[in-house]
Amino acid sequence: MPPLAVPLLAVLALLAPTSAASGTSAAIGTTIPSTRTSCVPDPLRSAHAFTGTVASTSADGRVAQVRTDDGRDVQVAGSPNPRPNTATSVDRSYATGTRYEFHPLNPAGPHEDTLCTATREVAAAPAVPPEPPATTVSAGAFVTALVALGVVVLVGTAAAFLVPSRRRRNRRRRRRA
Repeated sequence: MPPLAVPLLAVLALLAPTSAASGTSAAIGTTIPSTRTSCVPDPLRSAHAFTGTVASTSADGRVAQVRTDDGRDVQVAGSPNPRPNTATSVDRSYATGTRYEFHPLNPAGPHEDTLCTATREVAAAPAVPPEPPATTVSAGAFVTALVALGVVVLVGTAAAFLVPSRRRRNRRRRRRA
């Protein structure tokens, strides 16, 4: 055996279990992550945590457009390499319409996330009943409304008395003539 063949075979032997465990697919050229990851035992909790619902995904579900519970639209990349048809052992994928508690590695978007963080799926946000419409009226508007109502009542009352009395006068004048 040539001298270069022995180290080459040793390297191939070391790579073979890794490829088998991670499910390499030569047909399409993608690598499916193994169930084992290279994370620390306890997931990383972030000081920049937030909750939100995934509106859409791309890059095989590893990049999510998220609507946070406080109304912001942010992007979360669940992979250090979020390009399509690539994968790592720490990739996290997201499901559209699902609510998550995100623990990104960085404070600003696009947020970086992996299987090594404490990001987790959470129950849907509780439905908040809509607030009733405001029924308070300012004092100025209330006074204005009262004055307008008073004017309408006075004009209506005056019209009720004046119109019949004019008719009576007109009838009297016709009879005299």
